[in-house]
Amino acid sequence: MSANVIETERLLLEPLDGSRLEEFVALTAHPDTMRYWWPGGPFSRDVAEQNFAASLVRLREYGFGRRWIVAKEEGAGLGFTDTKLFGESCKDVSPDEVEIGWMITPSAWGRGYATEAGRAVRDEAFAELGHEGIVAVHHPENPASGRIMEKLGMAFERDIVDRQSWPYRLYRLTRTQWTTLR
Repeated sequence: MSANVIETERLLLEPLDGSRLEEFVALTAHPDTMRYWWPGGPFSRDVAEQNFAASLVRLREYGFGRRWIVAKEEGAGLGFTDTKLFGESCKDVSPDEVEIGWMITPSAWGRGYATEAGRAVRDEAFAELGHEGIVAVHHPENPASGRIMEKLGMAFERDIVDRQSWPYRLYRLTRTQWTTLR
């Protein structure tokens, strides 16, 4: 299985490929986008390249993963959305949980792009990929991401801490809950 392009009203969500490396490096080097992403702050170029390469591997391996968000009207890259396995980052969350997330360039904040992209990957996770549930996390000091999760129909479940003692708020949506949203 390979990831397809998802089209929404205003966006194209294109599977990540090598052509987006420089945009990814710039996005993850920006202090505002990285403030709540992880305790190390902005990525160095080396860390960004490693993260980018790992995203490409996950996309090939699982057939779902990181997609670059492109505004249809301007053709501008706005950031990314992600569907991935949660992994080993938190000892009290199963690594097999399916997580969705997003990162938008600050110049595009407040325009509903993250919600629109999040809704598209949420629906794909259930309708196309057949998952029974999804989770999403945000740093407690970033309530804007929590509001997006709520707009997607996700409910706050609990506070968690990753293996580096970085706090998150965990939200969840089950297939049954998603079905009632439709």
